[in-house]
Amino acid sequence: MDILIIGNGFDLAHKLPTTYIDFLHFFHHIKANFHSPNCSNTLDDIFFNTYPVNNYVKNYIKNVCQQCNSSSEENNNHKSVILMQELCDKLDDNIWFNYLWIIYIKGIMKGINWIDFESEISHIIEQIDRYQENLYQPFNIQFKTTLDDKMEIFLEQLKQTGKNFSTCREFLDNSYYDLERFIRCMEICLIECVDVEQFPISYLSPDIKGILPHAILCFNYTHTYTKVYAKNPCIHFIHGETHTLDTPNNMILGIDEYYHSPEKDLHTNYNIYKKFTQRILKETGFLYNDWIYKMNSITQKLDQYPKSQDTTSDFLHNVYIFGHSLDVTDKDVLMKFIDRKDVKTTVFYYDKQQQTQQIANLVKMLGQDKFISMINNVPRQICFKHQQNMVSNKACKIIE
Repeated sequence: MDILIIGNGFDLAHKLPTTYIDFLHFFHHIKANFHSPNCSNTLDDIFFNTYPVNNYVKNYIKNVCQQCNSSSEENNNHKSVILMQELCDKLDDNIWFNYLWIIYIKGIMKGINWIDFESEISHIIEQIDRYQENLYQPFNIQFKTTLDDKMEIFLEQLKQTGKNFSTCREFLDNSYYDLERFIRCMEICLIECVDVEQFPISYLSPDIKGILPHAILCFNYTHTYTKVYAKNPCIHFIHGETHTLDTPNNMILGIDEYYHSPEKDLHTNYNIYKKFTQRILKETGFLYNDWIYKMNSITQKLDQYPKSQDTTSDFLHNVYIFGHSLDVTDKDVLMKFIDRKDVKTTVFYYDKQQQTQQIANLVKMLGQDKFISMINNVPRQICFKHQQNMVSNKACKIIE
């Protein structure tokens, strides 16, 4: 079997505005102008230069804000206006949006990748979890040592928005409710501005066009592959996907396990924030396990017969990874594909900085000795390949 695994770098290679910065800027512009009667005057290039967005997104923001402030009843009942009203309602006094926006504009966000974004949530949750293990104790965060800057910001914005929690249980329930509202806002942004047919995708990857996978494991929320490369592939959206109909949101925005064994089996109060729990609760499925089973069956069947001299490949299966950081937060899934003697794994990288990070993450997953062995084997079990330049495809025809 040939398996393609794609992460957010896949969407970014196709020039889609799907960084966490894109989301934060979009939310800020909508909140600032959706109900502003002067939006026509304030939504100028200077305003967008401060917090830039994609040109397609910029035009969307201008249009929907003007529709909102129109006296026309038809405009006010337009689907986009209704969705933007929902977005504003869900961002209002939202614990996580307020916190993430503040540390972003202060320039103290950890990094520029999605894993850095998620780690900012983890940073807060872990400290609270470790400080107060009994959920029914009063929510009174007063660390013995000096609070770090980010925790002080988080607690201060709780006060400013009037969030008063009597117990840690109440904090857990309300903070996760706000995370779910934040995730829904992300889905609205994607539905309206990114994962739509009219969004211009003018570039294709020669690397992806050269792969004809039997199945695709997608860590993105968008349907970029099916829009550009193939209509009906066998694809598993392991972190959920955007839905245009009235379907419950199943998108996942989770954190990594911060406890080590055996503590991780004992401290489970905040497991609802962790990816493995969200995958179960949101029923994003285990389709990929069917592929693992099929790979095992093929290998077991062929192992019963002598290897043919005409065999052109030393491996029975190929795994291609494009646009994924290989961070350990997805270790439980990725290891099932990579850590196999019958698989050749090809990791595409954008630049040497990304390759260096991918190597570091693979070492964390596999251990240094095993990684070195797999990359030095003859034939190699792990190969790195520099991404080819994207090619223009103005027609963007879908391969039938």
